[in-house]
Amino acid sequence: MGRVVVLTLVTLLVIFLLYKRDKNIKKALISIALFGYILTMGYSGYILTKSIRVIFFIHILSLIASYLALIYYIFKNRLYWKIFILPIVTMGSYFILNYIDGSRYEV
Repeated sequence: MGRVVVLTLVTLLVIFLLYKRDKNIKKALISIALFGYILTMGYSGYILTKSIRVIFFIHILSLIASYLALIYYIFKNRLYWKIFILPIVTMGSYFILNYIDGSRYEV
């Protein structure tokens, strides 16, 4: 759990330092919003998809891909927005499976 806190602080520090150097407020705000989105999807996905191991694993992989896309955006100024949809897709697949197969997957 300590690694997550350190990763969060390092990411926010990098965003702040690059804002101080480049003075690009748009890039800084988009980066902070995307990072907040990744944290929110991570927490809600952990609570939601924990009961189905395969979807939980795919959700974790999609969060890692989203985080790497954020880091790529921070350093290269190129945004791949399609990657940020992946966590929503995994949670949506959980809802679809729950709707089709009933509430067998509830915690």
